Amino acid sequence: MKVLFIVPPEIYSIESYTSDKIIKTREFRPRLGILCVAGYLRDKMGIIPSIVDCPAEGIDIKDIKNIIDKYDPDIVGLSVLTFNLLECLEVAKSIKKIKGDIKICFGGFHPTLYPEETLNFDSVDFVVVGEGEKPFTQLIDRLIKDKNCNNLNDIGGIGWKDASGKSNLNAPGEVTHNLDDLGLPAHDLIDLSKYSHVLSNEPYIAYIQTSKGCPFKCNFCDIRETKFRSRSEEMVIREIKMLVQKGVKEIFFHDDTITVNKKRLIALCQRIIDEGLKIKYKISSRVNTVNEEILDALKRSGCYRIHYGVESGSQRILDSLQKGITIEQIKRAFEMSKQSGISTYAYLMVGAPTETREDFEATVSLVNTIQPDYITYSICTPFPKTLLYNDLLKKGYYKYDYWLEFAKKPTADFKLQYANEYFHEIELKKMRDDAMARFYGKGSFIFKELMHTKSIKQLARKAKIGYRLLFK
Repeated sequence: MKVLFIVPPEIYSIESYTSDKIIKTREFRPRLGILCVAGYLRDKMGIIPSIVDCPAEGIDIKDIKNIIDKYDPDIVGLSVLTFNLLECLEVAKSIKKIKGDIKICFGGFHPTLYPEETLNFDSVDFVVVGEGEKPFTQLIDRLIKDKNCNNLNDIGGIGWKDASGKSNLNAPGEVTHNLDDLGLPAHDLIDLSKYSHVLSNEPYIAYIQTSKGCPFKCNFCDIRETKFRSRSEEMVIREIKMLVQKGVKEIFFHDDTITVNKKRLIALCQRIIDEGLKIKYKISSRVNTVNEEILDALKRSGCYRIHYGVESGSQRILDSLQKGITIEQIKRAFEMSKQSGISTYAYLMVGAPTETREDFEATVSLVNTIQPDYITYSICTPFPKTLLYNDLLKKGYYKYDYWLEFAKKPTADFKLQYANEYFHEIELKKMRDDAMARFYGKGSFIFKELMHTKSIKQLARKAKIGYRLLFK
């Protein structure tokens, strides 16, 4: 059986909570979820799937026919986010018009949140709910035996349509507690040179996830209070070595909360050192899960930047978001990071439901105090089925469940609905963009970036994003 994964081309400009000035200058990230499913499928079934990343490869929707003609797949899988649902549906419709008997399977965050609504689309044959490695592989195994199989009730974590077209949603699949059982992502099935980052000094960057889950309670997050599960040191080291052999020199550890288990992380850092793996890497962390010992181990093993979720400089707003951190912890984390020689990136938020001008100015003031090396301001956007969104919906802030309506009938004119009591959408965007411009327009920042730029190509990328931030 021929399996093809497609990352859809960018067709519609569904509004984002991040500034368009950032969106238009971003680089492309490999879809780690697809790589994980592809690797597991290959390990268990001996099937080598193909992966076509349309944005990274500059492929347009009109080229879908050429892709289908080239790969002649029996089934096409797409990893679907709510923000690219329209694009995924366009690809699915195009494929069905080209060759109607090709099966289409949607997986990822969106069908996990809205499985029934997703399965209701005519062009979608299957959905995978939750982690996709095992359900998708079991589905492929069944289709090999009978492509027109009309009974898939025993495969946990999938939705499917029977011969009459009736939708069926199975019980959730079992959670994989030992992540080593899922094997290694199939990094070798993509051209890693297509994936870079504007703030990287290396020509391209790879992504690794050493653990899944987050035990914390942030009410705006869709992975809150999920069980922390981790891969073994051995598996992570194997993956790093595989990437190094492919010429990778920089890695982003894309864990939800890699610093939660301090003992595990320090042991992994020491293993990287002991193996002589000369890599540079960055991580994401909470400010209350780092200390001097962790930062020292990170620095010695190649970590050069930590991305912290700061969100706000107002303790009242942090508490309203159930962030579970204090302003003092934020200050201490940035101070310790600087002392260890690790650069910092602060993720900040504007427009939380009850945020006032005073709260926002407290955030700007905090940024001036902690002096991160890089920042991003995003507008607080209550995402579907998060605690924050459900609470606002219950209180009547929204007239109806607009995320659900989009899931049922997605349209290109969809607009995010922000939730601040004091500022209009236009004001929030101006606050966000002005704060970004003030930070990145400082002479000290520009000088520092020039000093750390190692190539003409990187200089051009930085100049491009800087121009958009400051002048557009």
